Amino acid sequence: MPITGVTARLAKLGYAILVATAIFAPAHAATMPDGIKAYKPYIVAHIDAAIAGAREMQTAAKAGDLKAAQAAWIKSRKGWEAMEPVTSIYFGDLDKLVDAWPDGKTGYHAIEVVLFSAGKTDGLDKPIADLIANMDKFEKRVKAPAFAFAPQKLLEGTANLAYEVGEEKSGGGESPYAATSIIDMQENVAGIEFAWNTVFADTLKKKDAKLAGIIDERTQNLKKLVGVADIKSMEAKKVHIAGEELAALMLTAAPKLGLKPFKVGDEDDVKKD
Repeated sequence: MPITGVTARLAKLGYAILVATAIFAPAHAATMPDGIKAYKPYIVAHIDAAIAGAREMQTAAKAGDLKAAQAAWIKSRKGWEAMEPVTSIYFGDLDKLVDAWPDGKTGYHAIEVVLFSAGKTDGLDKPIADLIANMDKFEKRVKAPAFAFAPQKLLEGTANLAYEVGEEKSGGGESPYAATSIIDMQENVAGIEFAWNTVFADTLKKKDAKLAGIIDERTQNLKKLVGVADIKSMEAKKVHIAGEELAALMLTAAPKLGLKPFKVGDEDDVKKD
């Protein structure tokens, strides 16, 4: 990987990662409306974490502390990646500015090139300030009392993310300079698992227990496949298949959940708010 020592920096973040995981272990709700109510705090907590990490990165970059800025970039991005079931489908305008890929001219990936490839902190005042400003907008929208997620769009976003993990991210190139592509995928799958279990799992069990069991098994399989130390240790072909299969199963579940059929695989075709 381009940056030596990144493994050690990630290890230092391990305790914080475990704490965050424990706070929001996948929950279950008896009905989808109950699940939706339980889901919003998860997104609020993760956007708060993403912003906190970005502000730490801003302080470190201004001080010229490269290692601290790199660690804070990783911390911030973990918060964002866990929210990807909703970032594109609900906040597509901001997602394109915060996490554009592969055309990373703004947001995380523009900053990543400077911090991890060039190994510098110079010239990052505006990119980091813009990143924080856009995430602040995200936070304001999601925290608005009137804002609520809807089961239809949340399932679409969750299935699309499962498909994306298999079809695109299994190649391992999303965060190549930071060498954190595997962490991106781990956070994505954690987000998929939380959304599914919190909002949809119990309702589907009542309608089709067999399908619910298969989706749970395939989710755990995908989680295991990406739960490795690095991209080199990951079986990319298996991840590719597992992500696409999980997305297909969620498509099958939609009508059983009383939701409309939909397609996955092309974000431009997904209706945005």
